Formats: sequence, structure tokens, C-alpha cells
Amino acid sequence: MRKKITLLALSAALAAGALAGCSSEKGAQGQADANAKGDAKPAKLKVGIGTEGLQYIEGSPNINEDKYTKKLRDISKTDVTLELIPHREFDQKLTLLFAGGELPDLLQTHGINKPEVAPAIDTGVLIPLNDLIDKYGPNLKKQIPKEAWDFASVSKDGKIYGVPNVNATPNGNVMMVRKDWLDKLGLKSPKTVDEYIDMLKAFKDKDPNGNGKADEIPYSGREKLAFTEAFFGAYDVLPPDWKFENGQLIPNIIRPNMKEALSVYRKLYEQKLLDNEVFVQKAKDWDAKIKAQGVVGLWTHSPRMADKWSAEVKTGTPTSQIEVIPSPVGPDGKGGFGIGSTVGGNVWVIPKTTKNPENAIKFLDWFYSDEAQKFLTYGIEGDDYTLDGGKIKYKYPEKQDDIYREEMHLTWLRMVGPSYLSDAEFMKNRPSGDLVMKAMDVAAKEGRKNDGLGMPALPTLQARPELGRDGLWLELAAKIITGKESPDAFDKFVDDWKKRGGDQVIKEATDWYKSTHK
Repeated sequence: MRKKITLLALSAALAAGALAGCSSEKGAQGQADANAKGDAKPAKLKVGIGTEGLQYIEGSPNINEDKYTKKLRDISKTDVTLELIPHREFDQKLTLLFAGGELPDLLQTHGINKPEVAPAIDTGVLIPLNDLIDKYGPNLKKQIPKEAWDFASVSKDGKIYGVPNVNATPNGNVMMVRKDWLDKLGLKSPKTVDEYIDMLKAFKDKDPNGNGKADEIPYSGREKLAFTEAFFGAYDVLPPDWKFENGQLIPNIIRPNMKEALSVYRKLYEQKLLDNEVFVQKAKDWDAKIKAQGVVGLWTHSPRMADKWSAEVKTGTPTSQIEVIPSPVGPDGKGGFGIGSTVGGNVWVIPKTTKNPENAIKFLDWFYSDEAQKFLTYGIEGDDYTLDGGKIKYKYPEKQDDIYREEMHLTWLRMVGPSYLSDAEFMKNRPSGDLVMKAMDVAAKEGRKNDGLGMPALPTLQARPELGRDGLWLELAAKIITGKESPDAFDKFVDDWKKRGGDQVIKEATDWYKSTHK
């Protein structure tokens, strides 16, 4: 049933992508005409935006002199200045900005209910956007579904404080495996946790990359266990998520199955089936192991990025093949990553210090125009595509540097609006486009429900952030997984967590859940 719903949603996105252009073209053109009248100068707009760990962005000597930034200024008729926020310091930088830094006119966040953003709502640092959207954002209002506007990461007490991007699929991650390794070793795709472990052992012991060295890393992820959550999903204890059971909304980090899941990760770590640098590894080093070095057999990432992974791994290992496979299932026969919402990971807010907030809304509204979508998907004429009889001939990237560069216009500058996945022609001709569609299908068939989805920032978690996923729990997980503590230490952790304020966290979460799920 959920697969049908997701496929219907994707179909709707395809339709929306086409209709958005038709419905918004007049609005966008009207704005352009208005800006073009007389000698009116383009509106100035400072935009605070995260680097997302993208190498092209983080490696740019001056992102504001980049050709795509210049093109964005030209066609949006907005004098945009991009102020970069480093990916690995994103939350900390936002905290500092809200504490007294010089705020941009438009700022990217991961939701107004996040601990680093929520206080800015309560203190009036960020302004409500309802009237501005009604007056200056017709396409935003029409194309973004009501459920997205109502989400806790976007609105509070009936007031809209953020403009969200919208997910193409609510399940954000899938498992990606080196199919050429499976084929060489005569292995079938695993299903259960035990079958996954057997596959990882074969990757470690049987030299699937054929270089005669024991250099294979069976399963790799990034710092703080990022992109390694598959085995937590098998036991239905994805660390950021919550479960309503026995009349209470309980965080997964203290639920009993977490102890068993941590024991599995301990086994993976001990046997070097899991990258032993997983607690400290930066994005660029993770990327290099998978792509340039070609020594990683299994990893996790977004289904919409499957084609990019396929192309990028080939730059290091031309004979490589990538496959997307279902996540490991646990004792209940289910698995997968957290099922999210229609709201994407980015929510755009406007500080009260912005002199002309209407310009920020007009700018975001422009992203739904045909002009914007053509630029974001296909890039710059002459550089990224040519026209043949009026038909676009896109130069699909093959080299690593070109793939990184494509991310600039295809994903990073796409602040809001339809995903490139909604462009059927673009996806049909894209190398490995079929792999993306398979990945989307796999994602649609699996996933774990998060009963805390949409929960606003809890007062106690704001005051005691160590009670969250990245605090006491992550410290314990690191100790258990690396062998410094026994899995039995989990029991004491749960008791301590509750005594240090966790019981109050559960009460606040439960009160919210019962008030919104009547």
C-alpha cells in the first residue's frame, strides 16, 4: 500500500513539476518585468547556506564568483551573495549566529524545531511569514502541500516561520553495494542481519577487489555513526526516532532492542567488518575510500543519488558495478531507515533584521518558474548543454570533477522547488537513471515509522541537549561498539538517562503526542 502511495506521490511530483512551470511562469515573468522597468536595480539578498559537504562547494576559492552563482543572479534578477556555513559545523554556526552574529537576509536551517533554531522563534529573532507568503509567494503557497506548511519544523502556534523544500521520497536512505564484488564471490543479495554479516565477512576475507591486499573495508560510514544506521533499523531502534508504546512516547535510544543492536555493531567493529574510523571520519575521507580508492563494499546514501554513486565509483574503478539492495531485516522481518515526511531537510527562515523580507520570499517563489527549473536541472547553455532544433542536448558528466560540478546546479542551488527527479526526460536519458528509479522503489517498500515525526523542540532537551542522540547515548554507543564497555552498560545508561531529566523528556514528548494524535 505504501509503495502505491509513494509512487502516486512521485507521479504527483512529476505533474507538479510540469504544472509549476505553467502556473508560475506568469508570476516569475511578472517579477522579472517589474525588476526590468526603468533603471531599477536588482534586489540585494544575503543568503546563509550550508556547504552540504559537497567538494565542489567547499573547494571553491570564491563561491560568489562561480559561474553558476553569477547565472543565478542574472536570471533571478536578484543580487544574491552566498554566505557559506561549513557542513560539519552547521549547527554550531547557527547557534552562534542566533546568539548575536550578523544574520543574513535569508537563512537555511534544518527546521525551526531544532535545538539551535527554536530559541530564535521564542525570542522573536525570526519573523512569521504568513502574510509575506500570501502576498509575494503564490507559487510557494500553491505548490507546497498543506501538510508541509503545518509541520513542526516549519510552523509553530499557527504561524509559518520557514519555507520548506519538499522530499521526492520520504525514505531518505538505501543500501548500496558493489555488485561486481557480489558477482565475483558468487554471492546473492543478503536479506537478514546474519546474511549481511556473512556477506561482509566474505568482502573482508576473499579479496573481491583482486589486488592481492587485505585492504577491503566491508561497510563504511561517517563520524557519529552517520550513514551506518541500517542495523539499528533492523531492530527498529533508529537513534533519532521515537516509538509510542505502553501509553508513552519513548526515544529509541533507551528502548530494549537498542542493546541488541549495539551488540551487532560491536561484532562488526571487532571483526573489522565496519570501518574502524566510523566515529571520526569526515565526508571527504569517506568519499575517497568508496570512490577514488574503491575499497568499500557496502554503504548507505540517498536513493536519488544512486546514479551519482555509480558514476563516481567508476572514476576510481572503471569495472565497478553498483546495486541497490533492501536493508537488513531483523527479528520481526522488517527493516529500513526512518520514514520521513514531505518536508525535506532544509527549511528557509527570515530574521527580523532583514530590511526587505518580501525580496526573500519573491526569490524563493521564483524557484518554481520554468526558467529556474531549466537552469537548475540543465545548467548553463554552451557549458552544460547545447540546443539542437530547440531540443536540449545535455552533457551528462562522466569525470569526477564534472560530477562534483554538476551538484552545484542540480542539487545545491535548488533551494526549493521540484526535484530534478520530476523531469522525466532528464531522467530517461541520464546514465544509470534506471538505478535511481530502482532505488526509489526499494525505499518505497521499506522503512521504520517514527512516532516522533513532527515533534517540536522539547523544553528539557533544549535545556539538556546531552539527553539527545548526540550526547550521552553517542558516548555510550562508542564505548560499547569499540569494546571499552560491555553491552550490559546499556542498562545503567537507561537508568542514569531517566534520572538526569529523561523522565521529564518522556513526559513532554508523550503530552505532545497525545495532544496531536487524538
